[in-house]
Amino acid sequence: MRALALALLPLALAACNGGGDDDDDDVQPPVAETPAPQPTPQPQPEPEPEPQTPPRNTAYLQKKAGDVIQVRIEELHPTQAAIGYDQIYYKLGRWQGDFDRATWAADPVLQLDYLNRTVGKKFDDYCEDVGAAERAQKFQSIAEARAARLDQPETFTCLDAPGTNTANLKTVIVGWDGNLYLTDGHHTFSSLREISDGGPKLPVWVKVDANYSDLPTAAAFWQRLVDERRAWLRDGQNQPITVDQLPTRVGLASAQEPGGMQEDRYRSLVYFTRDIAYSNGNLPEFAEFLWGDWLRRQAAAGQLQGLDQYKMQAPATPAEILAVSTLNKDILPTGANDSYAAAVRNASVKMSALADTAIVFEDRDAASLGRIVLEANAASGSATKTARDTLEELPRNDVKTSDGTPRGAGKLWFAVNYRTCGKPAAGTCWGW
Repeated sequence: MRALALALLPLALAACNGGGDDDDDDVQPPVAETPAPQPTPQPQPEPEPEPQTPPRNTAYLQKKAGDVIQVRIEELHPTQAAIGYDQIYYKLGRWQGDFDRATWAADPVLQLDYLNRTVGKKFDDYCEDVGAAERAQKFQSIAEARAARLDQPETFTCLDAPGTNTANLKTVIVGWDGNLYLTDGHHTFSSLREISDGGPKLPVWVKVDANYSDLPTAAAFWQRLVDERRAWLRDGQNQPITVDQLPTRVGLASAQEPGGMQEDRYRSLVYFTRDIAYSNGNLPEFAEFLWGDWLRRQAAAGQLQGLDQYKMQAPATPAEILAVSTLNKDILPTGANDSYAAAVRNASVKMSALADTAIVFEDRDAASLGRIVLEANAASGSATKTARDTLEELPRNDVKTSDGTPRGAGKLWFAVNYRTCGKPAAGTCWGW
């Protein structure tokens, strides 16, 4: 039996190897299947995030037209890109009287008079701008003037409570995001933001002109402001800009702090023509920019000298910049022809020469923008005589030539000296 089992073993192995009628030489080893090539996974783009709606400022969402609110200056958003820097410099120069000025140091009465005309003007302006009339009384002592600060309301008193006189208040619109957008007051609040005892957190009072927080998007909000002429989308060179190019805060541009406003020199020029070429009461929004646009176009057409033809900034000296330029009784130019005052005079004559119905900008005519008619041989007390006096006073200093006592200096005198010399102080180029 053992011999029979050994004889049968090769046949069993053949059967285990799938044998049949084929020889061992014809049997092929099984071939492993090669998997089909798979495509290389491609990186998938990150899904774009859903646009995020910025959080709304809920503090003012319920405010309505006519409401008076107290805010900080830093809460006010500009609706224009530029301001007239020389208008700001006038305020900063006048508001900061020199407490150590030697001119009247030997006479406390005259020194106090000077301080009331300068430092006191800051508090008069602030009280008026926040709807509180004016200071309750002038400084009674130099010590009182030294102690008074805008950011310490207990150190001065306005005649009325803030917000009382609503006609004097600057205006804001509640935006789609609940924030406050200025429609009036960019120069006022820029000046208060720049002064040393003011700043971004200084409290001010404003009046709500409209509430557009029901608009769904920023685009809809800004389109409405543009349609209603409540935004001025041009830069300091009068070139068109987008909403995204607007500054983020009021105040002068600064290397130390981003977001400030640009300088528009023609806006400064128009400010100084106030009460000479136009009156400032009840004007449409951005009226001074409309006049500035018109003056630029006159200069471009060769009908008016451009500002580069005048001595208005360094390297010209303050004396050259402030050379007196006037109009005589026949409304003919007299005095210097290349000073800052000459630029104001020539622009004023050009503006005044328009007919009331002459178009200044789009559908705004000269009458609607406050144009003053200058008439030859006008009587004392007339608008023309006031205009001539205003022009003559622009560059004058703050010392009476007759007796050396203090007087109200001209707006140009303050602006030019502040731009050139900085804060009024003894030993600087202010001249004392």
